[in-house]
Amino acid sequence: MPSRLLTALFRPIDCAWLVAFRIGAGTLLALEMAGSLALGYYREYTQPKFHFSYLWFDWLPQWPSAVGLGLHFGAVATGIAVAVGWRYRLNAFLLTVCYTLLFLAEQTRYINHLYLYCLIAAWLWLLPAHRACSVDVRQGRVSPAFTVPAWVRYVFIFQLSLVYFYAGIAKLNPDWLLARPLSVWMAPKAVYPVLGPVLGHWLTPWVMSYAGLAFDLLAAPLLLWSRTRRWMFAAAVLFHLSNVIIFGLGTFPWFSLMMTACIYFPPYWPRQVRGLRRWLSPRLPVAAVRRLNTLTSVPRHAGLLLAGLGLYATVQLLVPLRAFLYPGDVHWTEEGHHFAWHMMLRSKSGYISFRVVLPNGRTEVVAPGTYLTPRQCNKLAAQPDLVLQFAHFLAKEYHRRGLGQVQVYADSYLQLNRRPPQPLVAPTTDLAAQPRTWAPSPWIMPAPPLDE
Repeated sequence: MPSRLLTALFRPIDCAWLVAFRIGAGTLLALEMAGSLALGYYREYTQPKFHFSYLWFDWLPQWPSAVGLGLHFGAVATGIAVAVGWRYRLNAFLLTVCYTLLFLAEQTRYINHLYLYCLIAAWLWLLPAHRACSVDVRQGRVSPAFTVPAWVRYVFIFQLSLVYFYAGIAKLNPDWLLARPLSVWMAPKAVYPVLGPVLGHWLTPWVMSYAGLAFDLLAAPLLLWSRTRRWMFAAAVLFHLSNVIIFGLGTFPWFSLMMTACIYFPPYWPRQVRGLRRWLSPRLPVAAVRRLNTLTSVPRHAGLLLAGLGLYATVQLLVPLRAFLYPGDVHWTEEGHHFAWHMMLRSKSGYISFRVVLPNGRTEVVAPGTYLTPRQCNKLAAQPDLVLQFAHFLAKEYHRRGLGQVQVYADSYLQLNRRPPQPLVAPTTDLAAQPRTWAPSPWIMPAPPLDE
């Protein structure tokens, strides 16, 4: 590898940005789970009689209610510990475990920012974010460090730039370009006080659709260019705060702004903020940073480290592209939707029930709400993979009750972005006999045409 590239990757940079990022990320990750507890979202892990799982992780057990609650409280506690840098390595590892197990425990809770939080928590565990301005340093558990290798910052720049870029690419679809999803979401907001007339105006969804598309595609390049960085960050503030006002979205807008400020601006930027400068100066002396900035040391294991980073980057780049390998409209079939940074791209509403045919020919109609929470039922009606999982669950449930091998059929109607409702899955297909694989599912009905 060229020595110039190695020097660029391993040159020491001020770690002030990483201190700010550790504090911000740990705090917001704790707040995310505290909000889940306060708003009752934790019940999605404690109330259902059946939990949906991702294909490669269906071997995970169905956690008891106490475990689901414990993981929430654990994420809150370890997030705070990470923020202050107390027993950092252990708590960053536990934070990663809590977030990852909760993320994998219930597929209907899939949200892109929770996936991002799992990745960020894992990186915090792996990186030396506790070597400055932490309780561990103050109590002598680790020796202080005033700089970090430049590649540490590049990892986060790559990750967030990837999110922005793929979110923009995903918006290049006919429904988004016709402002259909936002037209559905904005219409009910016309009754809001003060902003209602603006939010409900017919032109607003069009402006928001194309502004969102432009922002996602241009965010990373313009944040990386020093001449446009401040202007693009101002646009990011406007974009994310408008999402807070209109959609809420929990901690994600604040996390995005925090991460954007920490990684795209120069590493020393916290020293230019009055309150942070006063706090950092005695703990992270500028003189020490400047002295160490002149020393570039390439470790002996650099090749192995760069190979690992390259593998991670390759996976992150390729996984979102799998959506293009499936036939049909991904927003209808959901095949390739997960882990592809498809954020707020479709509006779906529908109905589904299941017919269980017993060996003696008798048919029983099963309402999903018998086993699932209302949120699970809403997601089930819109996602074929969930339909298949629930059909398999019903087959096992009837077999467990001693009723033999049954057939399971689904009667479903789904509306996508105000297109006419149509069946989501073929009502004549025995779903209990269909395997769950990565291959395209032939029992998914075609999406309704856009021009209907």
